[in-house]
Amino acid sequence: MKHCRACDVDVATPAVLCPLCGTPLAGLADADCAAVYPPAGSRKEYNFVKRLLLLLSVVGAAVCIVVNLLVMPSFWWWTIVVTALVYAWAVVPHAMRRGGNAAGKVLMQVVAGSALAVLVDFETGYRGWGVSFVVPAFICAGIVAVVVLVMCNRTNWAGYVLYQAVLAVFGLAMPMLYFTGLAHSLVGAVVPSILAVATLAGMAVFGDRTIKNEFRRRLHF
Repeated sequence: MKHCRACDVDVATPAVLCPLCGTPLAGLADADCAAVYPPAGSRKEYNFVKRLLLLLSVVGAAVCIVVNLLVMPSFWWWTIVVTALVYAWAVVPHAMRRGGNAAGKVLMQVVAGSALAVLVDFETGYRGWGVSFVVPAFICAGIVAVVVLVMCNRTNWAGYVLYQAVLAVFGLAMPMLYFTGLAHSLVGAVVPSILAVATLAGMAVFGDRTIKNEFRRRLHF
């Protein structure tokens, strides 16, 4: 049985690369390995639950729209509900999916959560709290989360480097938003940038040729 250290899954295949993330597999192929795919019955039950939840989401959104227009037509709070539902269907399944790169999931949550906060800010009358406070908080949480992942999985830490670099770029962008007037919190601009600089410095100090190879593999150059 071969094993993917990045996804932490066993793979019954003669291939040399993980079919989920492309990481080289460790171990030897075993002809007697158990099937890695779930039974057909469990897949049908999953699809039924997924369709039921989708139906409930659509019905719930429609009810919110009707109630909002009848009771409080001056404030369209139904847009917040619909935005939250779209966020849930777009991001939550990706986060709960087995396999894949954990740091990639963290980056996805940071981007989607930040976008959700900015949209809700616009829908409630833009005051800038989304860009000034929520976005920096998501960036800081994402940087710290990837650092924790690196510490917990030191054997495959290079697989997280690219995602950490992207989060660091986001952190360095916060002072620019502050000086251009798009963000209003100095703390929200300084803290993510400090974490970003510390992260890049750590990559420069502890990195080696593995980091360069990872960037080449991910960016195809």
